[in-house]
Amino acid sequence: MSLITPEQFDSRSFIYRKHQQAQFAEVAGAAQVVSYQGQRFPEMGLTDLSVLPRFGLRGPAAADALVAAGLLPPDKPNTLTLSDEGLMVLRLGYTEYWVLAVPGATVDLPALEQQLSGPGIYPVYCHDSFAWLVMSGDHLADVMAKVCAVDLREQNFASGDLVMTSLARVSGVICRHQMAGKNVFSIFSDSASAGYLWDALLDAMDEFNGAPAGQNSLI
Repeated sequence: MSLITPEQFDSRSFIYRKHQQAQFAEVAGAAQVVSYQGQRFPEMGLTDLSVLPRFGLRGPAAADALVAAGLLPPDKPNTLTLSDEGLMVLRLGYTEYWVLAVPGATVDLPALEQQLSGPGIYPVYCHDSFAWLVMSGDHLADVMAKVCAVDLREQNFASGDLVMTSLARVSGVICRHQMAGKNVFSIFSDSASAGYLWDALLDAMDEFNGAPAGQNSLI
């Protein structure tokens, strides 16, 4: 078993008790699941990245501040950009942005968060209030068709798109993008519903041999 456990940290995933037989590594002052004992990478994986750092900002000066910091914000709402350094920027409205570091990112996100402040910029607390789950595999749209009314097939929901909708009767944000050369869905939902959504998605994935997967499957 791992020598690192979630209980050693004040910051924990909302569903850390779900991760049985998991191997953890310390990431951003918390325990991140990197693999599961005795498991190879599943055909379809569901990975809990809730402890990874992220922050949000909104306001009339938010977009200009992102550009000044060397980032490329999306040019329209409901889209995202992903840099070579592993920094993902979501645009959820005309002036609201979330900034996230994907597994393996080389960016100092806390320093960047401090830099992105000033008049016309207001913080959005998207870390502790939202869980972050990532679904990977070849049947993403097929699985999501069971729990979501939005057509998420690639011809209608391309890489770089995001949608705010309901899945498994839970409000959430779904994004299509790349991680480690794979097509993935990043799913953000209210922290209070994280345990229910985790179980619902795994149930929907079972037909395609889906299973929990650690961060190592996304690097």
